[in-house]
Amino acid sequence: MNGNSRQQVIPPTRSRVKAGFVVYSPDSGNRELVILDEGELVAVDKSGGMRDIKFHMHAGDIVGVASLFENEPFRYTIEAAEDSTVTIISEECLESELKNIPLWLLAIIRSLSVNTRLHKESARKTPVENTLMSLAEYCAHLDSGVKYPVDTLTREFNWLTRIPPVTIKADIKSLLRRNFIGLIKEGDTLQLVVHNAMLLQIYSDYLYAREEGLVWEPLRLSLPQKRILVHLTTLKEGVEMEAPEWIRLLNERELPIDVAQWITLQDLGCFKQGLSNKFHVDMKKIEYFLTALRYDSNLRGAV
Repeated sequence: MNGNSRQQVIPPTRSRVKAGFVVYSPDSGNRELVILDEGELVAVDKSGGMRDIKFHMHAGDIVGVASLFENEPFRYTIEAAEDSTVTIISEECLESELKNIPLWLLAIIRSLSVNTRLHKESARKTPVENTLMSLAEYCAHLDSGVKYPVDTLTREFNWLTRIPPVTIKADIKSLLRRNFIGLIKEGDTLQLVVHNAMLLQIYSDYLYAREEGLVWEPLRLSLPQKRILVHLTTLKEGVEMEAPEWIRLLNERELPIDVAQWITLQDLGCFKQGLSNKFHVDMKKIEYFLTALRYDSNLRGAV
């Protein structure tokens, strides 16, 4: 031996494989980095007896970096989608190469590997803190009375939020217990039906207020104010009057209201100001509050 450590280097393995060939299997327990030189590969998730293609690889793509540098298991099977040329860098090959590079370069490589791992973890982790509130908000934008396949809805919501499917299914059951949605079995397909989209928006707002420690708007209403809201639904929507006129009208109809209560109802959005300082009733806001009050027990989970 002449003392040249380069003689101890174990070279990468470069192979030509046929379509369908398994380039890497997680069952092997090996830590390997796969470089696609030519052709196309697919990453397949075979867990649970299913075959789910996660992504495709094209010339120049690499997988297994975290497996080699961070000892993180790679859980997908890598197969050749067509005749391909691949380069495999094994754990032994990498270690033999690392013995011959400067320490500063090794530090850079490890730093890049850590950053890659943190980026992958961030990409997998959902940014949503309150998953039930998020699902309620999502369902509030669905059409009431329309059937939506649960599997399709779960996949789409998972893609949008990265919330795990098992969590989504648990939150669907929570909405079902409160009778905000219904589940219908049609053949092999489970369908979700939104009973009242506004009610789901109300529930999302309720959860947000509770999470932020805020007084939820419908809870600010006194009993006399609730009676006023019910009466307002009997009026024509286009009626406009100045504030003193509204106060006088309601008092004449035995619905006591003073200036302070009027200001509260205005702040809550029950009255909107139009032209010439006149106010009209916002029927959608009135419906929002009355629906919230009607389904109070459902919102609190007391059903």
